[in-house]
Amino acid sequence: MKFDIWTFLFQVINFIVLLLILKRLLYKPIKEIMEKRKGIIEKTIQEANEAKKEALELKEKHQEELNKLKEVKIQAMEKMRGEVELERKELIAKAEKEADETVEKERAIFDIEKRRLEAELKDRAIETVSVLALNLLRDISDEELHKSIWMKLLREIGGIASDIANMKVKDDKITISLITSYPIEDAELRKFQETMESQISKKVTVNTIIDETLVAGVKIKSYDVVYDFSLSGQIDALKFRLKESV
Repeated sequence: MKFDIWTFLFQVINFIVLLLILKRLLYKPIKEIMEKRKGIIEKTIQEANEAKKEALELKEKHQEELNKLKEVKIQAMEKMRGEVELERKELIAKAEKEADETVEKERAIFDIEKRRLEAELKDRAIETVSVLALNLLRDISDEELHKSIWMKLLREIGGIASDIANMKVKDDKITISLITSYPIEDAELRKFQETMESQISKKVTVNTIIDETLVAGVKIKSYDVVYDFSLSGQIDALKFRLKESV
């Protein structure tokens, strides 16, 4: 193939002309497009950086809020734990107090019941001993013992007469009931009546009543006052003193 210089020069000139035409027609618009695209890209990058910055700030803020929430949660848990512990202690203290009150109440009830049972046993024991003592005295007592008690009464009749004389009664005549476990002879009754009249300085009427439950001895009753010189009365007096003292 033969090389044609003029053809080559013509193609070179055409290419240069084409470049000039392209530069005039396309370079400036393309450059403007490139500049605009560069601006858009820079703006996009800037917006992306700003968005990234805002995202980081938002993330930090969010993390800060999370940290605050975590701190609040921890504080709330600590507060709740403290309140639960306080409530637990209060419940335990209340339960212990109620338990102590229950124990004290049960102890008081037990003490009351114990004292009641002790008193009941004491009364039963005293009653049993009294009955046994009275039965024993009934077995060994006789009229001779009764007379001995009667004679002792006559020797101490002055004090009884003095008490009756001091009673504020307006009656000129005093009635005395003589309750006896054995019959008393008329002479002894007259002596008793005369002694009382001389001491009291009033007329005395003596009513005699036989009561074998006295075992031995007598009772003297004037108005509402009773002087008991019987064995059963002494047993009752001893029983009363035992119940009061034990």
